[in-house]
Amino acid sequence: MIDMHVHFFPPGVFQAIWRYFETPGNGLWNIRYKLHGSQHVEALKREGVKRFTSLLYAHKPGLAGYLNDYIRESSERFPELLPFGTVFAGDGHSEKVARRIFEEYKFYGIKLHPFVSNENLDDPRFFPVYETMEDLGKILICHPSSVPAYQRTDGAKRLRNALNEFPRLKVVVAHCGAYEFGDYNALAQDFEYLYFDTAMNCVHTESLPNNCPGREFFFKNQDRIVFGSDFPNIPHSYANQVEALNSFNLGEIIERKIFNDNAIKLLGLNQE
Repeated sequence: MIDMHVHFFPPGVFQAIWRYFETPGNGLWNIRYKLHGSQHVEALKREGVKRFTSLLYAHKPGLAGYLNDYIRESSERFPELLPFGTVFAGDGHSEKVARRIFEEYKFYGIKLHPFVSNENLDDPRFFPVYETMEDLGKILICHPSSVPAYQRTDGAKRLRNALNEFPRLKVVVAHCGAYEFGDYNALAQDFEYLYFDTAMNCVHTESLPNNCPGREFFFKNQDRIVFGSDFPNIPHSYANQVEALNSFNLGEIIERKIFNDNAIKLLGLNQE
């Protein structure tokens, strides 16, 4: 199994994120797995995960470089890790940063979280990054939708603006675009390199009600969906995410695509 939505921050940054999640009034949840480093890796391996991403994001200037260096070092330590970095447009020199993490660090892609960074996906400062990614076949994993508690719902429109400029850009929309499932499904019809990850989909918790696009969505987009969990920042058991998808009884072929084969194809890996 390959998990395409795993966060991998330095311990201090994880601690700050977890404090934010558990602060009353933020509309989020208590974190079940407060793990980092080797404990984080071993927990995923016990769940049957062979490879996983290192998704991270920066919320202020000067942080992205530190995070990218941490992932470079971690990927040398943990062969299971699929290194993804990030870019903070406010730092400037975005194309130079992209070239470094893709050509020197050999990262598979980047994660962008517009709500955390307060930098939209159609910000022209990202365009040199997207151009580089198109040329090198790298992957953008992004969280433009309103789940779990964001007020803006224009993420699909902004992503479309970016893809109109860079239609060959490989994009994974986190959480299947919850809660604007229809908007992102429409995008998938127009852009052949747009994918979805399943993170926290159909695992119905008090914090995330009605967060499921339904069986037909997974059947229709079976070649565009990769498994994701949002580990370790989840309130439920890791197994609940796997069980939620298996409960649709999509069949062995489609399940293998979602849990393994689509990610292998997207990442350009050898067959696991």
